[in-house]
Amino acid sequence: MSEAITNSGFFTWLMDMLRDIAGIRTPFLNGAMSGATVLGEEMAFIVIGMIVLWCVDKRFGYRFLFMYVSGYFLNQLLKAIFLIPRPWVIDPSFEIVESARAGATGWSFPSGHTQSAVIMYGGLAGRVRKGWAYALAALIVLLVGFSRMYLGVHTLLDVAAGALLGVLTLIVCFRLFARIGDGAKAYALASAAVAALCLGLIIFILTVTRLSFDASQLKDAAVLFGTAFGLFAGSVVERAYVRFDTKAVWWVQIIKVVLGVAVLLALRVALKKLLGLISDSPLMDSARYFGISFVAIAVYPRLFKPLSKLGTGSERAR
Repeated sequence: MSEAITNSGFFTWLMDMLRDIAGIRTPFLNGAMSGATVLGEEMAFIVIGMIVLWCVDKRFGYRFLFMYVSGYFLNQLLKAIFLIPRPWVIDPSFEIVESARAGATGWSFPSGHTQSAVIMYGGLAGRVRKGWAYALAALIVLLVGFSRMYLGVHTLLDVAAGALLGVLTLIVCFRLFARIGDGAKAYALASAAVAALCLGLIIFILTVTRLSFDASQLKDAAVLFGTAFGLFAGSVVERAYVRFDTKAVWWVQIIKVVLGVAVLLALRVALKKLLGLISDSPLMDSARYFGISFVAIAVYPRLFKPLSKLGTGSERAR
């Protein structure tokens, strides 16, 4: 099906558009667009998500994490269904910004970066509910979407579909939590459902799409399952035993975020090396991201009480 689509006149027009955009490339813009595209990557989600969860609003933080993971699931599902190749695969003569190649694995449609940007910044704007927040979110989404086309890793179709899917994800998730509630229990049930769907996605990739098998997509699905299951298990443990509070003085909040993000990144690297000694299979990717997600919700927040006491002690000393 994908060959019939990519050989159409519509895709010829899309590729011509990418060539026109490539015509404005300069070394400066290459660097600027490479920086802009980071706003839609996993690292941005980790930093923003942990700031919201640990320091701002735990209830909304749960919702924020769920929106991102459920959106990522939908993105991977559509990639597995449509199987549309990247622009340079559709047309081998087309040149991309080479530094973007490593982060552009798997199928092209829809754009995960654009969708993630809509969910992250649109989700935050939905909580703030101010005109300037919506405007800023829209600006970031447009910047991320354009950067994906500028770098040559997505077409306009990919970007537009990713943005639309992100908006639909936000609408459904906001309505879902308005109906089922915003507590840890509701979040745990929703995360368990997404984890089950992710397992179904892995089965779908291994069976239905086996003739067009892509190892990177299987890896992404495994990462997604591990993340969703880790968020589910972490929320259950946090609700029963941790029950952390987001409140703290400003400098303690900074310590919480900087130290916490450093711990998660170090854990991601360490687990990759340790589990890699066992196997390089997608199962190890699931285990790695399960560990990261679980630590982020149920292990690291156990430090918040002693850290908050330090802040309280310094305030009293004044």
